[in-house]
Amino acid sequence: MIMVSSSPLDFLSESIVVGNPVIVFVRNNRKLFGFLKAFDKHINLVLEDVKELWSTTKINGKISQQEKFIPKMILRGDSVVMILQL
Repeated sequence: MIMVSSSPLDFLSESIVVGNPVIVFVRNNRKLFGFLKAFDKHINLVLEDVKELWSTTKINGKISQQEKFIPKMILRGDSVVMILQL
């Protein structure tokens, strides 16, 4: 049996220390690519150099990819679905 002593919060701490970018999937089916700078026990996140990506469907049925750059943001933890470290 393998015992792992790390917690999910250790994963977030590692992302800050190493400085790797993260992808945050949020409730409204959007993705945030950026650098994690801080977090708390509620998974509220401070992100920098964020690129927000989402898709929209036009009247003719074509899917359009949209994006927006956000220099610094605070994301409330209850909107976070999943976090991946790149």
